[in-house]
Amino acid sequence: MNINKEVIMKDDKVKASVGADEKLQDALVLRPDWEIKPKSIEAENSFTVSFSEKTRVLLLTVNGDYYKKIPLDDATEGKVKFHEALSHIINKFELWGIRAKN
Repeated sequence: MNINKEVIMKDDKVKASVGADEKLQDALVLRPDWEIKPKSIEAENSFTVSFSEKTRVLLLTVNGDYYKKIPLDDATEGKVKFHEALSHIINKFELWGIRAKN
């Protein structure tokens, strides 16, 4: 066995050039994880706060699924809590708007 690196490299090149044409198809096949994947479509997220005076329930819905359901004693308490939630949401948007460069 030859331990000279130059001889080993030369032998490897000869072996590679002999079998290169036969294995060209195999060399051009990409593995699935190497493929460039198209960007996914951006998802739209939403949340909804609603209050029903008839059922006296305050609902928080996130992306169409019920996140939290709060039963209330009377309609007035429900209206107050609904407007408190709305006020907090508006305040968050105003705070985030401070950093906007518009």
